[in-house]
Formats: sequence, structure tokens, C-alpha cells
Amino acid sequence: MKLGRGSVVLLCVLVAVILGFIFIRHTGSKEEALPAPSEQVEPELSPAKPEEDKTAAAVTITIEAEAGERTGVSAVVDDRASAGKIVEGFDKAGDNLRLTLQVAARGTYLITIRYKTYGGDKPNSLSLNGEKIADYTFKDTNILKDAVIGQFDLNEGANTFDITSSWGWIAVDHIQLFGGPGGPVNTVALTTDGSGSGPSDLPVTLTARADNSSEYRYLYRVKNGEWMTLNEYSRRLNFVWIPPSPGEYELKVYARGIYSKEEKQAEEIIPYTALPSYVGKPLVNPMFSDNMILQRGAEAAIWGWAAPGKVVTVAIGGKTVTATADSDGIWKTVLGVFTAGGPYELTVSDEEEIVSYNNILFGDVWLCSGQSNMEFRLSNVINADDEIKNANYSDIHFITIPAKTSQVPLSMVNRDTKWQVTTSETAPNLSAAAYFFARKLNKETNVPVGIIFSAVGGTNAESWTSYQTLQTLPEFIQSSDDVRNGAASSATTKSPTAYYNGMIAPVAPYSLKGVLWYQGESNWGEHRYNKLLPALIADWRAAFKDQELPFVIIQISAYGTIQSENNPAQTSEGLPEIREAQLNTVQNDDRTCLVVTTDVGNSADIHPTNKQDVGLRSAICALGKFYNENIEYSGPIYKAMAKEGNQIRVSFDHSGTKLFAGLKNGLQPVQEDRNGELSGFAIAGADHRFYSAHAEIDGDTVLVSSDRVDDPVAVRYSWNDSPIGNLYNNAGLPASPFRTDPGHYLSVIGGTGEGVYGISEEVAITANTPPEGMRFDKWIGDTQFVKDVRKPDTSIRMSDARYTVIAPSYVKYAE
Repeated sequence: MKLGRGSVVLLCVLVAVILGFIFIRHTGSKEEALPAPSEQVEPELSPAKPEEDKTAAAVTITIEAEAGERTGVSAVVDDRASAGKIVEGFDKAGDNLRLTLQVAARGTYLITIRYKTYGGDKPNSLSLNGEKIADYTFKDTNILKDAVIGQFDLNEGANTFDITSSWGWIAVDHIQLFGGPGGPVNTVALTTDGSGSGPSDLPVTLTARADNSSEYRYLYRVKNGEWMTLNEYSRRLNFVWIPPSPGEYELKVYARGIYSKEEKQAEEIIPYTALPSYVGKPLVNPMFSDNMILQRGAEAAIWGWAAPGKVVTVAIGGKTVTATADSDGIWKTVLGVFTAGGPYELTVSDEEEIVSYNNILFGDVWLCSGQSNMEFRLSNVINADDEIKNANYSDIHFITIPAKTSQVPLSMVNRDTKWQVTTSETAPNLSAAAYFFARKLNKETNVPVGIIFSAVGGTNAESWTSYQTLQTLPEFIQSSDDVRNGAASSATTKSPTAYYNGMIAPVAPYSLKGVLWYQGESNWGEHRYNKLLPALIADWRAAFKDQELPFVIIQISAYGTIQSENNPAQTSEGLPEIREAQLNTVQNDDRTCLVVTTDVGNSADIHPTNKQDVGLRSAICALGKFYNENIEYSGPIYKAMAKEGNQIRVSFDHSGTKLFAGLKNGLQPVQEDRNGELSGFAIAGADHRFYSAHAEIDGDTVLVSSDRVDDPVAVRYSWNDSPIGNLYNNAGLPASPFRTDPGHYLSVIGGTGEGVYGISEEVAITANTPPEGMRFDKWIGDTQFVKDVRKPDTSIRMSDARYTVIAPSYVKYAE
């Protein structure tokens, strides 16, 4: 029987062994040697091996792209292509190239795509025989290069292979297949990226290629020591290893035919030198440069690298501090507490080098992160030309963290990363939301504002969360483990931990005033966002060593299905669940605040161009909550409901001095609707069928009713992807979407019982059948209300939490 990809993923989830959420895997006896992943797609594995054909030799088959079936893409002449043409496009949704892979024999084949890109890395979707195998990121190149996708099983005869547009433009020359029905391996070559040496804190990619379809096992040892196995045999051609410490190592690969039962058929050993981690690194972390802004009123940290034992001297504003590089070559110190102002000169020196930085200010530093709406540039907003022309602020500086993924946390950003002063020349590529946020803060506080911009379009929240934190969340244990140990790519916008490792870890612990977070679209409809967002916040507070670090959370704008008479409160999962999770997070964390933007969105465009109001409201939120200004900083937030006959009275926090029905047009301030009619409310009876409701303001409450509901039990407001609610307070800030009948979702990873339930409801849960050779151990996750965690068939009593997750863990039978 051949497992589908879904079955394989489920099987991987079920092999969890719980003692602190540990999964069965072979990584050697040293914890430091945990492997990090390659960019190669993990192929589907067959559950049982056929007999090896000792006579089967590998074949190479080339399929030209122009021979494929094209939808929205076109074949054009290119003299550098193997047959003189390439297929280009993939710049619109639905663009697709379908190629027929014709093979004479069923077997396992290595798939390679020769391609080039047009402007940056380009993720696109790959499918084999109608089944998606990857969201593959084609790395930026303007010359034709080969992307090694992985080894996959092909059927005898015709197979279909699809490349579908996801995030941008590529051109395809051809696809090449290498392999066959599964013969023996005679030779294997092992290489590393780089020159055979590198700093010990950087991952090393091992790449193996055999002369036939093959499985690979990777090993390492300290030179002349004992061999340590890094993985069980798999079809991955590359593997990422992290040296445990500096020193001389030997790396080895075993290879065997894809259907071989032998321990090995070929092997190769190569040397590797792991250099001290400070080798090749600068005296000062590139986060520090001319024009930087350091956090006022805090012990601002500065750090870098030097030979162990070296003394580093830092001088600024008449103060001098020293630090000594530790055994890893890392030095770190704090500059002391400075009030807002400047400019200052800062010098860092050791016995051999002096580095000087100029035009340094002390002010408030905000880390601005998220996905494409945070990435959205000033050059694309409403009135962009005027905004850019006027964007000259000597007290607003910014630094853009280059987009980068990694399997493990990186210690530094790119060397060419620099702080910049906001001018008409530098502003066009600045995050629009961050710019308008900083402009308002600077105007109101007269304090310099520094923006650390670290955002990437299309990313989900788990990609911005650390491995250690995701390992505490059952739904992410396997996926984050796969990225870390190489079973899944780290190069996609959906790769757990990847952007945290590449774009947050190298920034921490730079001293901050707070975080501006604008993300959620890529977690569309996910109940688990209720746990994921608070976990991310706690994660970053730990990374930046500030348990009180403020977060300003921008709620997702309107996009998608519009609220209407026939659709007063949508039943399908979508943006309402994400907005609710954002609201719940703020209501349960006093060091956060919520920025509602549903009235400045665009139902037809997920990237609304009005970022002026987004930035303005974000600054108002921060000023009122974290700068202690005496202003109303939030729109109305649902507090309670009370039934009154055939009506429901809804009360709010942050109602201000007045509630009103408002009109928001473009960049104009919100105006009171002269008709005074509220929209966006829906009401339901015991059948939970919602109808558009009449809503009337009564002081600081709203009375909701419908002549179609005699005995109401629940109200929802703006509960749609694109809501039409128009309730505001006197500050002109919109009410957050809400529902009075919150769902309580149970997620059962690797079992049955998942669904939405009522508080205190007893729900039967059953663990799936254990993998071969293993037995059920216990339930993990939110188990405080599980009747018996040691039984695979038991029950759980639902709490008032919006999201509950549990999963079975398994252990091997005793030998």
C-alpha cells in the first residue's frame, strides 16, 4: 500500500515521544549536534521496500518546458536555454505549467528544475500527479541554474508535474529526471558548502550524490573519535549539521539503493574544520552603525566579537565602559542610561581595531514586524508622491533587516545592513505603516524615533516564533522539528521558526521601546492563532530580555466576502477568527493594545493603500497605553450583554464620552452619519441562525433586535471577512468586531474528537492507532481537564478557553 502525503504527515505526528515534547529521531549523543534542515523538499516515503533490482541502472530524462501545457505563461526564445526556449510568466494567480513526465519503468527519480528568476526569491507551488509536494522557493538568479527538488516515486508511463504561480516571476528551461526502478549504488560523493571550514556557530550543508536512486545516512565525528549518526536513512540529498564546538571533524555519508536492505553500498568521508565562532565576524554587530538610534532611559546593550580574553572599550558621551570577550569570542556591555537627544559619537576598540559611529541619537526604538501589510512601501500609499516629498525627518531613523530564513538562530544580520535617516530619497522603500506610526510619535513626543523594520510578505506567525516556543505547542512540535532537523524546507514563507531565526534572533537583544505587529492574513481562519499570538509575544519578550515589552497589535483590515443582508455573520472560518484572537490576546495582556482597521480596508485588495490611518491609530494606541497620555486610545471593545425582552443590550469598554454611527471616507477624519443608523450587527435565537439586526445607541450601550428573532441569545458585530460596521467612539476610533457567543475549539492532533463545543461539555477523544513498534503513552497539551491522560480512549471537559489542543504521544515497546 502506498501512503499519500497526508498519511505520511500524520504518521510523522504520531511518532512523538513525550518527555518535554521529544520526538523519536537519531541525532547523535550530543544535543548540540541537532541537524538543521536543507532547502530540499522531503520526498514521500514508501512504507515497505520492494526487492532491489541488481541490474537496474539509472537513466537521465530531460523534458523541455516549452513542451508542456501552458496556462497564463508563454514560451520565448532564450539562446542560453537547452533547446533555445524558456517558459516565463508565473506573475498572476492561476498561471501554470504542466509537464508530462514519461518514464519507461516505475521507480524513484531525482527531479531537478533548471530556472531563473526575475527580481528576488520566488516561491511557487509544485505538484506531482495532482498532489502538492511543495511550496518551493526558487532562489534569486538571473542566469539559468538547477533547483534540486528531491527524489520522488513516479508511475510507469505518464506522470504530470505542475508549477503554479504563488509569489512571483520565474522562467523554466527544463525538468530533468535521474533514477529508475531501484538498482544498486556503486559510488557516492559528499561535499559541503564553502571551502571545508567555517565558524562553529554556523550550520554546514552536507550534500550527497550517488550514481543511482539512493537513500542517505549522515554521520560525523571529532577527528579519530567515535562516529555519531545524525539521521536514519532518508531520500534527502542534503543535510544540515551544526558543529558542537570548534575543532577538526570528519563527515561521512552512507548510500544504498532506494530498495536495498543492505547497511550500506557506498560511502565517502571528508574532513571539516570548525573554526572558533568569532572568526570572520566583525568587532561590532552590524546592527550598530552610523545614524543608529539607541533606546533612551534604558541600559542600551551593544555587542560584537573578538578573540577570547580580549578587552573591548566602548566610549560615548563622556562615558567609557569595557567588556571582555568570552570563550566563544562574544563581548557585550551596556552603555548606561541616556535621556533623549544627541547627536553622539560612539567608538569601539580593542588592541587592534577602532570603529567609530556618528550621528547617534537616543530616543524610542520600535521593532516593526509582520507580513506584507507591514512590508507595504510608502511609495504605494494614497498620495504617495506628496508623502515622499515631505518625508524629511532628521529625528526618524530606520534600519531594514534583510529577508532571510535559517534553520537555526543567526547571530548577526548582513554586514551591509545600515541605519538611515528618513529623507525623500530613503523613504520610498520604508514600511508605510511604520513610517506614519513613527511620524506621529515623533510629533507628539518630540523624541527621536528609531524603526527596526523586519517583515516579509506571505509569512505566518509560526515562522516568526522560536523553535523552543513552538516545541511547547503540540500542533507545531513536528513541523518545527522538521525544519530544524532537515525533513522540511526552511526557505518558504510558511516554514516554522525560519524568519525568527533569520530576522529576529540576530536583532535581539537590541534595546526596544516596543513592537508594532501587523500580521495574520496567512493564518486565515486558524483557531490556533489564539495560542500562537500570545506565545509569540512571550517568546520575543524573552529574546529581548524585557518581560514588559509593549506590543501594539494591528487588527487585520477588511478583505474578502462583504457583509450583507444575506450574509450578516459568516459561518465559514476566515478573518473574523483572526481578529477575535487578536482581541483576546489584548484583553488578556495588559502590555498590549489593539488597533482596529476594518474601516480602512479594501474587500478586493488584501493590501489597502490607506496606511496613513493605520500608522496614525497605531501611534494613538501607543501614546495612550504606553506613553501615558490622557487620550482615548482604543475604539469600543465588547464588554458584556444583557437580554431585555426581544432585545439584547451590549455594553463596551472604551466607549469614550459618546458612541456614534460614523462615516470614513479616504484619508478624511471619521464623520458622524447624520442618519445615525448603525450597521454591521447581527442577532440570533437558540437556533444560532443570524439575521441582520436593528441597532440603536442608548448612552454608552447599543440595543440590538430583529423582528425575525423573538427570543435572542447572541449578537455578532462585523463578523465577516469584509465587515460594514460603523460604530465609533468620540475619538473617531472604530469598534472591534466581536461575538457574544464565542466558540470553544478543541483540536486533537493525531486523534478524533476535534470540533467546537460548549463550556463544560464532556467530549470523547480517541488516539489514532500507534505506529508499528510503538504504544500509546499519554495525552499531551492542554490536559488539565482530560479525564485520564494515560488512556487512549477517554474524554475531556471543555474549559472557557477559545482554543484547546491535545495530542497523543507514543513510546517504543520495551526491547
